[in-house]
Amino acid sequence: MECDEQILPALYAWVGAAFEATPTQLGNLALARAIVQALASPLGGVSSSLMPRGRVICLGCLIWATFTAIFGTLSSYAAAVPVLAMNGLGLALVIPNVQSLTADYYPPSARGRAFGALWLVISLGGMLGALYATNLGGKTLPGGVPGWRFVFLSVAAASALVGLLNAWGVHDPARRGDEEPASALATLRAMGSSLLSVAAIPTFALIIGQGIIGSVPYASLIFLTLYFQLVGMSDARASILVAAYLAGGGFGGLLGGAVGDWAARKSPSHGRIFATQFSVAIGVPFAWILFKLLPMHGGTLAFATYLVVILIFAVLTAWPGPCCNNPVFAEIVPASKRNLVYAFDRCFEGAVAAFAAPLVGVLAEKWYGFSGTSTVTGDAAKDLANARALGSALLTFLTVPWCICFCVYSGLHWTYPKDKKRALELEMHITELEMTDSADSIVVPAGMEHAREIDRLLGEQDKRGRRPLASDDREQGYGSSAALRGRRSGTLSRSQSPRKNGRAFQRVSSSLSSRSATVSGDLETAGAAPGPETSWPRL
Repeated sequence: MECDEQILPALYAWVGAAFEATPTQLGNLALARAIVQALASPLGGVSSSLMPRGRVICLGCLIWATFTAIFGTLSSYAAAVPVLAMNGLGLALVIPNVQSLTADYYPPSARGRAFGALWLVISLGGMLGALYATNLGGKTLPGGVPGWRFVFLSVAAASALVGLLNAWGVHDPARRGDEEPASALATLRAMGSSLLSVAAIPTFALIIGQGIIGSVPYASLIFLTLYFQLVGMSDARASILVAAYLAGGGFGGLLGGAVGDWAARKSPSHGRIFATQFSVAIGVPFAWILFKLLPMHGGTLAFATYLVVILIFAVLTAWPGPCCNNPVFAEIVPASKRNLVYAFDRCFEGAVAAFAAPLVGVLAEKWYGFSGTSTVTGDAAKDLANARALGSALLTFLTVPWCICFCVYSGLHWTYPKDKKRALELEMHITELEMTDSADSIVVPAGMEHAREIDRLLGEQDKRGRRPLASDDREQGYGSSAALRGRRSGTLSRSQSPRKNGRAFQRVSSSLSSRSATVSGDLETAGAAPGPETSWPRL
């Protein structure tokens, strides 16, 4: 996945020359893909209800492999934009399903490390892609095939193979083998209801808000390879620096996940947030050092200095996702809604961050004086002038969003403790309302509030023309607040049980989840041990 995303930025110099594209136009290629990915991300959330997530991941890999291969055969910029845009459809299917599987595989105490490990694997894929593409892109292979075209074709083949392996080897813990997939209409209705309930959670809204802004710096850094080449680094050294950044980000994500788990044990309500704010704040001075203070030439000492700085920069700024965002999402929403949450997270964040790449190009050209196409001209003075312009644009798109993100994260200190507490309380209420079916009876635990809610929901169903409650049912106490008032639970015979109107009682649990502004995490959040059908891998 990340390998496929990183090869285009690594090949900007050669793709720009082949398509005669400016930095803004190259940014528009990334913009087209990101917009389609953002708009299609809800499909990634819905798809898991229609088929096992391993198959969804396979389908996404095959889609992006197809369009990556087609891109490698094109010769015009106009044709490249829509083809690369469709590549985003495959990414939209893969990312939320991979994230929700990770959340399902691991208990809350290990989720930070789990998402950190996922971040590490993704970053290593990007590192390998950047190394491979940058060092092969400028070569001409036997038969006169340009190296950059071969890179796209070969990565497409590898992506298709990985997709097939996922379809064969991934187990979906949320789906049993005998479970029938939901209809598309029912899935869309459930998705709408779930999204409204989740969007009302203040913590979710804040994380999405900071994510929209916080994705901009990382989207901007796709110009990093071109920047190092303009500074005077050779292709090999530029690829090593970008690979170091990606590898550092991977290990930084792993470190950030572990730090987040440790901080959560020390301060359950604030630990993850403080750790993430440190990561966001430390990026500002390091970005200034990277683009303003380091020597602008390709000498050995300069290369070594860049390598050290960019490694530290990457390790320390990669924490927010695995340290805070992803684990907190898993705590404030139920397991059944995680896929949807991660999908819409990508939708909201990607839709805005998609504009970062072309805006970097616009700022570099119109404000800071970048001239010509996105190629290394060989004229040292012109290349250095373009490097300064591009570096200034990158610095702007890193420091300003990170300062805003730091302030937005501060709001979590107030919302997260309350949302986490409400999530636990709601989960306990829902658990009390769950019907335990025995041989001839159903036990319906109920408190006064829940009895009133049941009356209200069943009354709504009566108005909609569904089977009204028989008078004898009401006399026997079925759905009656008076009958349930003052006692913790009651037992109904099967002839009087809610099984007759099972769909109504399913709506009770669903509505209780949707009605609350803070939908809880699954029973794991409350510290429950894994059930007999669940096994959590160890980290």
